[in-house]
Amino acid sequence: MIGLLFVAFLAFGAYIANENNRAEAAREAQEDLKAHRGATLYVNNCRTCHGMEGKGTEGGAIAPALNRTSFRVVEKGDKQYVQTPEGEATALKSFLFNTIACGRTNTAMPTWSEKHGGPLSDTQINYLVLLITQGRWDLVTEIGHEHDAPLTDAERAAILVKDPAALSLTAKNCGQFNPLSAKEFYERDALKPLGADSAGAQATATPKGAPSGPTVQGVAVGDFYQKTCATCHGNKRQGIVGPALTPAKLTNTDDFYFNTIKNGRPGTAMPAWGAAGLKDDDIKALVTFIKTVEP
Repeated sequence: MIGLLFVAFLAFGAYIANENNRAEAAREAQEDLKAHRGATLYVNNCRTCHGMEGKGTEGGAIAPALNRTSFRVVEKGDKQYVQTPEGEATALKSFLFNTIACGRTNTAMPTWSEKHGGPLSDTQINYLVLLITQGRWDLVTEIGHEHDAPLTDAERAAILVKDPAALSLTAKNCGQFNPLSAKEFYERDALKPLGADSAGAQATATPKGAPSGPTVQGVAVGDFYQKTCATCHGNKRQGIVGPALTPAKLTNTDDFYFNTIKNGRPGTAMPAWGAAGLKDDDIKALVTFIKTVEP
């Protein structure tokens, strides 16, 4: 009896000692399951515009890249990078959730939240946010290949949207982000290597300075174009839904293009950017950019 009690005591002690490891393993398994669900949602809903690996226009897709280091959140215990501060991680996840749930006005990004007429629940959107912030593009590739296995080459090629004209622009949304307010999330320095000087480097890091050239809503005019106009006019301004916007193609007056941007074009997908909040100086900067700067 004493021997059995002693064995039971040792077993109980070992269980208690291993509780932290068991709990961490369970948490990791749960996070992996959520990321797997997010990857499945991405393959079924998002890759047509953002690309299989989330590389956006760099991968031949029409939408911005989601596979970027600035969208990563480094968790506690990471053996390579400094943990992302909790407040910074919360702000980034809120931005991504808002973008997916509400879409983006004057772009082809639709409203996905079922609360606003879309197909996804808050839980499903959070799965997508987890996928993006953990950078689990390996799961997207794995699930995508499984999904596409029965398809022909032509059917696989047809998955990626090539012509944005097939998409409608979001006229309004429930969000508040624009290229200026979203700038901090696109320019985050998320992956800071661990090391003896990490804490000091993090403490002395200085934020990026203001753009040195012309700006639109506080963002460099070229960056504003890529985040806002490239969906319709092309990331190299070659023209897709909208016409090409290269200096050689723009032979009309500055006033003509100013009025086009400010007031839109009835009967086309070109919205009125003045009504969307662009000031006259912002529009003038855009006109100068498209008429004088080569892609």
